[in-house]
Order: sequence, then C-alpha cells, then structure tokens
Amino acid sequence: MDRRTFLGTAALATAGLGLGLPLRTARAASGADLKFLFVFNSGGWDPTRVFAPEFSNRNVDMEPDAERATAGGIDFVDHPARPSVGAFIRQHHSDLLVLNGVQVRSIAHEICTMIALTGDTSGFSPDWATVLAHATGDRYTLPHLVLGGPSLTGDLGTAVARTGSNGQLEGLLSGGILDQSDQAVQARLSRPAEDIVDRYLQRRAGARAAASRSAVDAGLSAAHADALDKALGLKDYRYIMDFTGGQGLGSQAGVAVDALAYGLSRCVSLGFPGPGAGLGWDTHANNDDDQSALFEALFAGLTQLVALLQTTPGEVEPTLADETVLVVLSEMGRTPQLNPTLGKDHWPYTSVMMMGPGLTTDRVIGGLDDNYYGLEMDFATAEPHAGGRILSVESVGAALLQLADLDPAAWVSGTDPLSGMLG
Repeated sequence: MDRRTFLGTAALATAGLGLGLPLRTARAASGADLKFLFVFNSGGWDPTRVFAPEFSNRNVDMEPDAERATAGGIDFVDHPARPSVGAFIRQHHSDLLVLNGVQVRSIAHEICTMIALTGDTSGFSPDWATVLAHATGDRYTLPHLVLGGPSLTGDLGTAVARTGSNGQLEGLLSGGILDQSDQAVQARLSRPAEDIVDRYLQRRAGARAAASRSAVDAGLSAAHADALDKALGLKDYRYIMDFTGGQGLGSQAGVAVDALAYGLSRCVSLGFPGPGAGLGWDTHANNDDDQSALFEALFAGLTQLVALLQTTPGEVEPTLADETVLVVLSEMGRTPQLNPTLGKDHWPYTSVMMMGPGLTTDRVIGGLDDNYYGLEMDFATAEPHAGGRILSVESVGAALLQLADLDPAAWVSGTDPLSGMLG
C-alpha cells in the first residue's frame, strides 16, 4: 500500500467509518451533522432564464426560443442552448427547492453581496457558511473552506481558510510558497529533517500549554498547541487531495467533496465563474447570450458536483448527498426588460436554488407579481399570502441556521426564518 492509499484510507476512517460500522438513519442524525456547500454566482444572474418562467407577464422580456417546462413540482425555463439546465432539473427535481422573488434590498453589488451572505450591511457580520462552520469548528481542521467567491468572516476568522486564487494554501502545505518569495531561498529542509522540526515544535507547544500560569494563558497555549497539531496533520492531506481547486466549477467540486469526505470541513464555498473572472454575471449588454452560456456552464458543473456527492460515502449517512445541503445563489437579479444594448440592469429580487436533507423539495417557493416584485409570504407555510411578509434573503439564511439547530436570532436581527421551507 503506497502512502497516498494509506492516508486516504486513514482519513476516510477518521471521517466516516470510526470504530465499527456507523449507525445509518433516514437522514442526518441532527442539524449538527449536516454539511453545507455554497455556490456563489457573482454579478447578478437573470432568474427569468432558468428559475422564473414569466411567459405570461407582459412586463417581462423572455427569450424567443425559450419555453416553459415542468419536472415534478418544478416549473422552469427550458432553452435549446442550455441542455445541461433541463437535464439537471429533470434528473434531480425531487431533491430540489427553488425560491423565487427573494428580496435583497439593494442594487449595489457590494451591499447585495453582504445582505445575501450575512443578512445585514455592516460588513462586520460573518456569512452563513462561517456561522455554520464555527458552531462545530472544534470537529474540523478547516471548518469553512473557501475555494472561490466572496467570504465575510466577521469576528469568526479562525473558522475560515481560503485556498487562494493561485494555490497559496497548497503552496504553504508543500513549501512551494517559498518559490513565490522575492528573496531567494538557499536550501530547503529534507522531509526527514522537516519531520524532526515539526515534532520538536509540537513538544514545545505541549510543554508550554502544560506550564501555563493562568486560565487565560492556559487557553491561549492550548489553542496554539491544537492549531499546530491541525496544521501539521493537514500537511499529509496534500498527498491524497489537491487544494488548488481551479477556476472551473467541476475542478472546485472535487476539492470540495474531498474536504467534506475526509472530515476536514463542514462548509465549503465555491465561486462561479471562478477566481479572476470578476462579476461574470453582470450582463448590462448582451444579456441573453452571456447569461445562457453562464447558466449552461453552471449547471454542467453542478451535475458533476452532485454526482460526486451521490457517490461519496457520508459521515453518518450512506452518501454525502444524504447529509449535505447545497445552496446556489447570486447577490441580485436583473431587470425584467432589456435595455437598449440588449442587456439587463440590476434588480433587487433574485432566486435561490437548494437541494439536500431537511428541505421541502420538489417545490417552488415564492413568485413574482405583474411588476416583477416578490410576492408576500406566510413564513410558517412558505406559501403566498396577501398581507404577509416579503420573502427576504435574510429569512432564507435564518432558516439555514435553524436547519442546523442554531438560534437564528443570535445571528440575524429584524426577521424570522422561512420555517416553511424546512421539512
């Protein structure tokens, strides 16, 4: 057995097999067992090209070649240029939840991103993935792993690690980061010598923790020793997984699933388009062609991601798909009508797509009125209700926290969770 195979077997045993066979249940044993994948689409996608079939709304410009399609309880927009969209929804509709008319309260990219990911505009609040990861952070080496897209850590930065757009995390683990220094490196330690130094540092950290002089000192010393142990253990994982990720959603998917399967992370954030692509969905001109190509590539990548989840063993469930909630979102939507350059501008109502355990699936929640504004909702049932409340992205984020057995009020103020989206 080579080193990679040995480490892979050991990691999987630690993450999922433990001592003896794990108990299998109908779904994840509790909210604390759930894992989360967030796929963020920067720039503002156009829901009427997939999620919102507004063909009967005379105030909405739909594509000439598009048509309404239905798979189970999901109505969507089908188009010959986007075969991956239709194929994905038809294959997975029973596991999908679509939310339309989700309000983000702004039309500025930065503000909308903060609201979509944290529920407020202060810039100091942690995003949903970081809150979820922090809640069980002691169980993971990299509680929230960010492969792409924005990340707002607030005061929970110790729960978050970024791979870096140029493979910086991989470089730190392998030592290759030294090659990026503007100062020449004369020589590197051999692996045996490096192991000797690592063991020495671990002994020093343990001794320092044991000799602490106060409660504060003990806490800091113990945290340092624990962080060092995790960092040194993480170095071996580079033999069984690649932390560089990449710009494509498919390549990011492999890293994300490995991180969940090996028990390194509870939450992973991915970005589409990938690093360096900027606000790829910001189609102020040529909306239809550009959005169509983006949606086709997005759903092709999601197809790969979900296939990996469905074929990878879970920690307490048969597969990762049985214990992982996938959230696909963008920070805003686009105007209902085309502008003179055949583009669409910013709009404060968007859509969110989810799949995974604990959700009411094969269902579309919310909708849009004749003016392309979000409908009022009954949060308890997640059904349209005149005189109810507008479906907000904060209420969706709060529901995700509730799904994970966290108190939404501790993190989101001024709204209640959309409890009706939960099973």
